[in-house]
Amino acid sequence: MFGANAAEWLFAILVIIIFTNRYLFGSLARMLDRRTQNGFGQDPVVWPEVTIVVPVYNEGPTVIDTARSFAALDYPSDKLKVVFVDDVSTDGTYDYLKQAEQLFPWMRVDRNPHNMGKRLGIKRAVLTISSPLIMSVDSDVIVDRKALRRLVRHMHSTGVDAVGGCVFVSNADTNWLTKMQAVKYWVGYQFLKNVENTFSHVMCLSGCLTLYKREALEAVDEDVADRRFLGEEVKYGEDRFLTRKLVERGYRTRLTFDAHCFTKAPSTLGNYFSQQLRWRRSNLIDLITAIPNVNKFNIYVLIHYLSMGMLLMFYPMVLFAEFMRLGFMIPMMLHGLLAATFGVAYELNKHKLPEMARTDGVWFMAMAFVFPVLYLTMTPLGLATLATTSWETRGSAKKKAVKSAAVAK
Repeated sequence: MFGANAAEWLFAILVIIIFTNRYLFGSLARMLDRRTQNGFGQDPVVWPEVTIVVPVYNEGPTVIDTARSFAALDYPSDKLKVVFVDDVSTDGTYDYLKQAEQLFPWMRVDRNPHNMGKRLGIKRAVLTISSPLIMSVDSDVIVDRKALRRLVRHMHSTGVDAVGGCVFVSNADTNWLTKMQAVKYWVGYQFLKNVENTFSHVMCLSGCLTLYKREALEAVDEDVADRRFLGEEVKYGEDRFLTRKLVERGYRTRLTFDAHCFTKAPSTLGNYFSQQLRWRRSNLIDLITAIPNVNKFNIYVLIHYLSMGMLLMFYPMVLFAEFMRLGFMIPMMLHGLLAATFGVAYELNKHKLPEMARTDGVWFMAMAFVFPVLYLTMTPLGLATLATTSWETRGSAKKKAVKSAAVAK
């Protein structure tokens, strides 16, 4: 696959570094780290008060299911509050939120004065909250009833400042696309963050399920107040941006494998590619804007972080070169081999997941085709659209709604 081309040789070196870090050292470190074992730690003597903040935009009736999962949480009811923050939804979501508020009077619904994006919506809500711990949950998520208790236990036992849980797919068997993503989510949480987790230096904690110390959020309040790139306000990649700012300021971040939540994966190619483009832009901007502060990262994590960023830039060139000389069967075969390996690993472990999150591991073989297509298209498109301001989480209809709200403002 690799000739004398400099980009191909660099790609080979990056693959070796990433494979060694992510899959060999990372997996070994996880096995040796007792903090990653299920049930690790001790419960606090007194459970602290927690406020769940849920940023919402055009989610429809799914917000009621999210509220019900909060009501079912195994956590002292007198120590739990919920705040839904509606970002001026345009599809009736606010009415569903009010229904949830009627069903569960201890939950509160706030509405932003104008569409301001996820980051500023959470920031605004935090200013009205007094609890020492704040949990961020996305509005289409179902939280496992034991998740909050396990997040609090992990934070209490490790002393970290932010701890995230694992995110799985709740609509795993809708079609081939959600089946592929169900396996991909599992692979992502089982293998991709182990190096960072070893050093309590996780660079991206998902907004689907993350618990923060209030003091940590307050420390980065000015950082998140005005996030811009090329002069434009950025409303995507908020989770990654917030986590990186915490790391840059010396706060410790971890992932715990025994706290779970479940989100709906895109079931159409349009929504899926929209999501992937948003994530690719987030990765690119994160890499570019982190460069001035790389001296604040753990050195081992930094090597891994920069090698992943360089792979993001160089891999499309390598793929393009292979396709131009009709050598695309080789990368396809390599991707297929890797996908098959992870598919088998998923099959051996999927019994640990609830029924809604299970599928057949063979569907991950679709990544042998989807993965190179994403790299060939998403990186160039991401670079060309870095200054977009959209939330861009539910396809073109939502993007148009956000744009209209911005114009009205």
